[in-house]
Amino acid sequence: MIKLIVSDLDGTLLNFNKQVTDEDIDALKRANEQNITFAIATGRMEPEVLEVLKVVNDRFHRISQNGAFVITNDNEVLHHATFSPAIAHDIYKYTRDQNDIITLVCHDNTNYAEKIDEHIERIQGRMFFPIVEKPNLLAEMKEGMAPTKIIIGGYDVQKHEKNLLELFPTQLDAFVSEENCLDVMPKNISKGNAIQNLLNHLNLSTDEIACIGDSFNDIPMFKLTANSYAMSEAHPDVKKEAKYVVNSVSEAIDHVINQNQLQENVVL
Repeated sequence: MIKLIVSDLDGTLLNFNKQVTDEDIDALKRANEQNITFAIATGRMEPEVLEVLKVVNDRFHRISQNGAFVITNDNEVLHHATFSPAIAHDIYKYTRDQNDIITLVCHDNTNYAEKIDEHIERIQGRMFFPIVEKPNLLAEMKEGMAPTKIIIGGYDVQKHEKNLLELFPTQLDAFVSEENCLDVMPKNISKGNAIQNLLNHLNLSTDEIACIGDSFNDIPMFKLTANSYAMSEAHPDVKKEAKYVVNSVSEAIDHVINQNQLQENVVL
């Protein structure tokens, strides 16, 4: 029986206009009526997740910044991870030496950029809160600033993913969260590890969860369970990692509910 559904936000529960469809909201209510708990697992920050929860009018478990934070629906913090300032400084210095990318730094649930230009303003349109200009980012890291995530944007982020993993093999992990966007995380921080942390707290097994997502940073949670759902518009390499392909979160939720009912009938 599935007791917990975990969903990504962007490209999954949240559309490009930062909206949740009425169909998905209704499906979330149906899951709740079936005593199925819900969790969000996203690269976004905790305050942004809370904005989404206002729309769906519910309390969910939250995994934010790709697993850097794990917070229960009762607001208990189960996990919080940051880069060491020295490693963050070296990673950010690498990004500043490139001429084909832009970089954001996530710290204390705020996104920072050295300079707000037209590229940053376009990214800001996708977010719930403004990006803050901080001209002395590199110096502040040298002085002890410890980010939770560094975001790289550009047309060839796979190249920088390869370079960073070669330069810092034991200090970081990197995931393409959406097209032209690379999330650089402290080592062993992923949605999969974060969900396992939540499962331990809830005393659930991986057979009792279902995961829904659309990007490469969702693959670690797909690998946790056979009950995995990829969105139909996801990259083919993402879809092949999931057991099912669906057109919406509501479709995945209805499939989970039907599977639970079949399981109940077998038990009876």
